Amino acid sequence: MERSDFGHWSATEVARLLALLEAQLRYYREIAAALPIPAAVVSKDRAILWSNKAFRQRLGTKVPDRGGFTEIPVQAWHDEDETETLLVLEPLPQASVVSSGVPVDLPAIVWQADATTLAFRSVEGDAEATMGYPASYWLNHREFFEERIHPDDRASTMALYRSVIETGGEASAEYRTASGSVWCRETIRIAGTTIAGVITDITARKSMERQLLSAGRFEALYGFAGRLAHDLNNPLMIVTGYAEELMQALKPNDPLRQDASEILGAARRIGGIAAQLTEFARRQGKPATRVNIGEAISKLRSRLAAEAGEGVTVELQSHPEPVVVMADEGQLGEVLAAVVAGTRRGTPRKRARVVIAWDVQTVTERLSPTALAAGHYARITISADGDGLDAEQAADVFDPVLSKISDPAAAALALPRAYSLVHEWAGDIAFATEPGQGSTFTIYLPHVQTEGAPDRIPATRTEPQRGEPARILVVDDETGIRELIRKILQRERYRVLEAGTAEEALSIAQRQSIDLLITDVMLPGIHGPELARRMQQAAPRLKTLFISGFTGEEEVPSGGRFLAKPFTLGTLLQKVREALE
Repeated sequence: MERSDFGHWSATEVARLLALLEAQLRYYREIAAALPIPAAVVSKDRAILWSNKAFRQRLGTKVPDRGGFTEIPVQAWHDEDETETLLVLEPLPQASVVSSGVPVDLPAIVWQADATTLAFRSVEGDAEATMGYPASYWLNHREFFEERIHPDDRASTMALYRSVIETGGEASAEYRTASGSVWCRETIRIAGTTIAGVITDITARKSMERQLLSAGRFEALYGFAGRLAHDLNNPLMIVTGYAEELMQALKPNDPLRQDASEILGAARRIGGIAAQLTEFARRQGKPATRVNIGEAISKLRSRLAAEAGEGVTVELQSHPEPVVVMADEGQLGEVLAAVVAGTRRGTPRKRARVVIAWDVQTVTERLSPTALAAGHYARITISADGDGLDAEQAADVFDPVLSKISDPAAAALALPRAYSLVHEWAGDIAFATEPGQGSTFTIYLPHVQTEGAPDRIPATRTEPQRGEPARILVVDDETGIRELIRKILQRERYRVLEAGTAEEALSIAQRQSIDLLITDVMLPGIHGPELARRMQQAAPRLKTLFISGFTGEEEVPSGGRFLAKPFTLGTLLQKVREALE
């Protein structure tokens, strides 16, 4: 039919034709509207003339300025001089299989973006919960591809992604979200002009990794503190001992007594600092027994309220079932008190309450030999409102701070000691805080079933045995300490033999009978406990007195006594008499 034939049509015929065309258009539009593929018709200025439901759900009511569409020019039936465009969102290439039916509760975000413009084409999953922005924001802000990444992580992450876009293949990156509160692991794959990506929240894993690094740092710190205390206590012992000798030799009115007194006072202050180092480095977990956390915390309520501070409410949120762990109840109270007191740190703003809750949590993955092993753990959560700490302050929360006092239970060492005790019980302590959001400590201890569990973990410490008076062999690699001890013991008319190493001591023991062995714990080569064991094989009645500036009394083998350096000469004589009685 030629267009000129329309000229003699009546108005009624033209109206019927238009009605037919409109009915056909509605029919095809209804089909297009039901399609799961996003589609729209736009004008020359990219204004949407029509769109189906899939388009509106995924892209909203605007056409983003980006590719990713199949564009089909169509002539407007109502105007022969105007051309409209049908936009159909391109499906993902077969190489990047990402289901369009991703469950909304999937703990991941699945997305696709244009490899050239980096504009997002689709976003599935709970994008807002993880990244802080809904899917519509991703789709309508082209710059969000980079802005979603924390500024400190953005350059390295984008450099990796651009390299992979150029060469193809896939890559994975870990970065913080723009707010810095969430850690993400993202895997991308390049297929043609499309980037397909999957994002998972790894904040919990990162928190565990930080704890592992902290645990390793503390192990190194324990070792350093122990060696420093040991090396400091040896010369300190010499200074203190000879200062006491000098004081005893001088007459009461001698002006040099004041000088000797100052030397002795300064040595004792240094000894206080050394004692704090020793306290921090020493493993002091007592024998562990079954402890019901709920009962223990209830008994401690008044003490914990005092540690929380005046006017602060301590709220207990108990678990409906008994939660039992293996620990020493007294030391567990010490740990809880230290942690509650630790919530005061960095909170000048008045706090209202401290909440203590406990339950059981299952750890399903072991990340490292130094991490919590997979299993069931009792979890004690201690949360406090207040100002919270910044990242730098939070990193130092368990660090020991030496104070001017020699009290080993000083607040400066309370949290490090708590950390050490929990680790001895095969547990861990985590710390989380945000400025303005308060602080939370989480204590993990191995959970014990209420039935069929062992009642006690055997202790390594035993009571010393009684002994007979003895000839004394002094073994220490520090010459000054040997000579000082020999001088004091000979004054009390003991027969004293000396050795600088375990090998020398064994040689002497083969030639002479020894009744009391005084030995440093840390000796070059064979250590003091092994030396004592070998000598007691030949002489079962041998008594031992261990001295050290590092090792705690709980590490002394059976039948031995312990004296920590620096010690006074009077204390040394008392220990010798006790061993010889």
